[in-house]
Amino acid sequence: MAAWYSICWSPRNFNNPNSFIELDGCPRFYLSEDGAVPCKCKFESDYPNLYVKEIFKTQIFVQNEAGEDMPTHYRHGMFVPGQNLAYDSWLEKSFGINQHILDKVKAREELYQKKVFLEYSNKIIRHDMHSGINTYLPRGMSMLKKRLTPEIIKELKLSGAMTMLERGLAHTQMVYQGVYAFTNLVKEDARLDTELVNLHTALDHYLKHTAYYAQVELVSLPVVVVNQSLFCTAVDNFIRNGLKYNDSTPKKVKVYYEDGLFTVEDNGIGMTQVEFEELSLPFKRKHDINDGGSGLGLNIALAILKEHNCTVKVLDSSSGTKIAICGLVEGELHD
Repeated sequence: MAAWYSICWSPRNFNNPNSFIELDGCPRFYLSEDGAVPCKCKFESDYPNLYVKEIFKTQIFVQNEAGEDMPTHYRHGMFVPGQNLAYDSWLEKSFGINQHILDKVKAREELYQKKVFLEYSNKIIRHDMHSGINTYLPRGMSMLKKRLTPEIIKELKLSGAMTMLERGLAHTQMVYQGVYAFTNLVKEDARLDTELVNLHTALDHYLKHTAYYAQVELVSLPVVVVNQSLFCTAVDNFIRNGLKYNDSTPKKVKVYYEDGLFTVEDNGIGMTQVEFEELSLPFKRKHDINDGGSGLGLNIALAILKEHNCTVKVLDSSSGTKIAICGLVEGELHD
């Protein structure tokens, strides 16, 4: 398979003017028809006053004014547009590369660097935080409960503190599971890990750790094939929005499954399909509401459901909002 290679040259003798004459005319790129790395000697024999410092497979291409892909010496994490103006000018002069294209390449490089940061963050979350959250803290809690008898807890008035620690640990572990599942989606060629899940049981367990558990009614939910942590996160986003943007007393959200539609229905201020699509954009929030939110909840929820090959639509409702999730694959759990 053909591949482009970038060639880095250097004069053998900087005091020899012939070196710079050859440098102006030597090839800077080479198209290998079979994809094999070309030999340095192949080029140096034609340019005796130069030597090849390095040959590497081209990493970043730009387009000339005709829209054709052109190889460059830019490399991810090493050398990008704007760092060497002389090289940028040489590219523009030699290949008709305009600054707009260079800016696009630089933006891609910044995106690549952010991906590197994200991958490193994933490593910390998946490995370094795992031990603390799922091993050391649970063992510490278990040791405390063995040593602190009911009499000691009562005497020292530690009942509330122990309850807070247990609930806090359970909540942290639940959040960690969701973040862990998210990190899987960041990796290249990521595949969503799914299993048969009883949604009624899963959502009830998830919501028990929230302050609004009593405001949510779960009705006859099926067993489906989903990623439990991510799906519960998506549904929870719809539930929280239904309670947050709600002027009713009491505020209520009903979650049910009917005619193949998984539906989250609230008695709030209501939302149309057009409004839903607009507010689902990243960092988009209602103009007249300042609640300190990030504006990412709906967007994240839709991204999760898209990974499940599901679609979301807002159903007509005389009051409140009815959000329906379509495309869930039902299954059956066996003992």
